[in-house]
Amino acid sequence: MSRRDAGPLAVVLALGLVLAPAAGVRPAGAAEEPAVLAEVGHDDLGARGLNSAVALAGRCAFVGSRGSGPIEIVDVVDPAHPRTAGSLPGRPATTARELRAIPDRRLLIVLSYALGRGGANRFDVYRWTDDCARPEPIGAHDFGGQPPHEFYLWRDPGGGQRILLFTAMFKGGAGALQVVDVSNPAAPSLAGTWSAPIGSLHSLSLSPDGRRAYLALWTGGLLVADVSEFTAGAASPQLHLLTPVAGALPAPAGGNVHSAVPVPSRELLLLTDERYPPGCPYGPARLVDAADPAHLREIGTIAAPENDIAVCRGSPFATYTSHNPTIVGDLAFVTWYASGVQVLDLADPAHPRRLAEFRPAASEPGQRDPQLGGTRTMTWSYPIVRDGLIYLADIDEGLYVLRYRGPGQESVSRAGFAEGNSNLTAPVESSPTPSPSSPPGSPTAGPAGPRAGGPGDRG
Repeated sequence: MSRRDAGPLAVVLALGLVLAPAAGVRPAGAAEEPAVLAEVGHDDLGARGLNSAVALAGRCAFVGSRGSGPIEIVDVVDPAHPRTAGSLPGRPATTARELRAIPDRRLLIVLSYALGRGGANRFDVYRWTDDCARPEPIGAHDFGGQPPHEFYLWRDPGGGQRILLFTAMFKGGAGALQVVDVSNPAAPSLAGTWSAPIGSLHSLSLSPDGRRAYLALWTGGLLVADVSEFTAGAASPQLHLLTPVAGALPAPAGGNVHSAVPVPSRELLLLTDERYPPGCPYGPARLVDAADPAHLREIGTIAAPENDIAVCRGSPFATYTSHNPTIVGDLAFVTWYASGVQVLDLADPAHPRRLAEFRPAASEPGQRDPQLGGTRTMTWSYPIVRDGLIYLADIDEGLYVLRYRGPGQESVSRAGFAEGNSNLTAPVESSPTPSPSSPPGSPTAGPAGPRAGGPGDRG
């Protein structure tokens, strides 16, 4: 069931909520139109709740589970009317937490970790032939008793064959980073590891060329490293820190460095700060000048309303904290848990501003994560920008397709594909005219939607 099934009144109320400019946003100048982030389509995935990450390939959106539920496969060939097309079964006591797709290779990569005794810590690689809704397992990498946490997918630019999964194990010391090579997806192998000298490696991202890595070390702060030996395929590759350990950019007081994502074509990073209850005033986002990785410098901070202690004290008990960013041009789309998804303007990094937000609240989920609080809005995944639309998953509310209108919208319109946890990017392409004879999973769209492919998609 989706929001559209709730009746006309609910639709009117919902549209009234999301079409209004975000409260507290700086008034636009006379020549600037107000920014709007509006719903295009929604599938609440049977109101199951406990949704995790989203991956996108062809007509298929894949949505994982924070519990031990299945990976749901949603047909988004018509983005205004997404519909369930299949599923991959879950494993007992295991969460399918992180997903990435490589459309032109027809691959889905799933990171899972154990929730309890009997659970599994592993990567699974799936491939499909003519229908992305029917992927089959072809390879796996088992971490044994060590639970992985997040990963960044790096591929040789230009559609190369070398594919690496830089995996953060959310710990310090030996093996905090494990790099898994899936260039041969049927036989993943460990390319190398790195030991974190401070903090716990929560996540990381890479420059598109694969030379630099931005290491989010939780309460240990931020370090920048050279990882070109890994991406170049050197024997016994090593990571080399470019930031002295003593010069790590510190985590904010009471907070952490959850994610660090580069702003395209600029020596600039966007950092998020994930704080669970009782975390009031919760974590904002920060902008960091990384032009000199030996001397990282914070230059700006930006917050959602509930990052103000006076606001969050009067708000329902929930998790109002920055989480996962995807950046296109000067715009950042950042999931912010109970504060929904926030749209940030990074054009002036010393004075970033909030442009718009979207807070879903459609269905009461069948399952909740009790530590997160009771709001229906609990927006979590890295957004994916494809052909001018934004796809994301909400823990409670399912899969959403959104459209942004406002300052910087031309960069979104030009983005054929972008996501914050991989270097898979592509400019928008002209769309062929859809044909009734197009096979399932083809890159052409149905009558009501744009091209449903990703970079080089053929499936």
